[in-house]
Amino acid sequence: MSFEIQLDQICTKVPSFVPLYNARVRHNIIKDHIRNVYNQFEKYFSEDFNHNDINWFRIFLLLHDIGKSPAFKAGNREKQYEESIILLDNFKSQLNISDIHYKIYKCFLECNSLGKYMESKVSLDIAFNEITSKYIETGLELNKIFYYLSIYYQCDVASYTKDAGGLPFLEHLFEYYNGEKKYNKETKLLQFSATYFLKYKLLFDKVSEYSKTTKESKNHTIETKNLQVKVIDKIDLSTFSKKKKEIVNDKKNIYIIDTNVFVDYPEIINKIDNQYQIVLSAKVIDELDNLKIKLSQDQQKNVQKALSSINRNIDIKDLKMVTADLSLLPADFDKRSPDNFILSVALQFHNDNPIMLTSDNGLQIKSKGLGITTISLKEFLKQNKY
Repeated sequence: MSFEIQLDQICTKVPSFVPLYNARVRHNIIKDHIRNVYNQFEKYFSEDFNHNDINWFRIFLLLHDIGKSPAFKAGNREKQYEESIILLDNFKSQLNISDIHYKIYKCFLECNSLGKYMESKVSLDIAFNEITSKYIETGLELNKIFYYLSIYYQCDVASYTKDAGGLPFLEHLFEYYNGEKKYNKETKLLQFSATYFLKYKLLFDKVSEYSKTTKESKNHTIETKNLQVKVIDKIDLSTFSKKKKEIVNDKKNIYIIDTNVFVDYPEIINKIDNQYQIVLSAKVIDELDNLKIKLSQDQQKNVQKALSSINRNIDIKDLKMVTADLSLLPADFDKRSPDNFILSVALQFHNDNPIMLTSDNGLQIKSKGLGITTISLKEFLKQNKY
């Protein structure tokens, strides 16, 4: 049954949903976004999906964002899932949603920490704890719920790509081949790009291990009646990821970020893999604090965003501020130069492969001359685009 026919059936049963589907929220009409989500499911997942569950899952995709418009009108986008749950509860009889399927829908909408975890907005433990605490209400096995939750997440984020009919935005989450996202026949999921594959795998492994300890899984497969998803806990990650030029095996690999990088790309911290430490020179913080009133209006906004990002991430990532040690600099170097302050911080981690992330040619030359790995912002973003 086509998307349009199913949506018409829903709106016939609940006419008050019509304006909610036709509402515009930011760049998207709700109905258009849901169509893109639904089409991604049909294109990539429907063929292998458990046919006993496919109908209620499709209905969920058609209803998952019904509360977005009321939440935005109320000025609180964070409550869109709560609004969706309220609407589903109010109209579940008209929509012929059974009690068990309502519980599953509610679980999916409440487990929004999967997306937040993939965006590095919450920790692995927070995402894991939310998922493992919510699934019990559904009556389904944890592995099955997690797999379906993963498909829902992938369909939703995949809709924000040009090839799905949306605006180009989240292409970096996936691997592509001939202009289309790769579908992994073993995992029966879209293939995440290397960084996000690793993040997902950490959560996947944690959920799978929990399933084994609770006697839900007897071997290394996620089982449903007609579906098997192979656990990839022994997979060689090198086959999925391109080696980054700045990374050295058997080293800690510590990123030192120059001031100009924050000005040009204020969310740079979120682009660095969580497995690597970030060290901020105190001079960089000082420079950003001074630049927030000296640059052009757009650059000032970037500086404020950068400071907010640093403040937000300093409590949740492996991020710390280090002061300069000018005694480490060669005698010929100007001890008053801000660049040299930053360089002296990198020199304190010489045995751990400090990585100078800077677009400043002078600082790159000095760093290379002292044996410090360097990479420009342009190079870094290009190889992280996947």
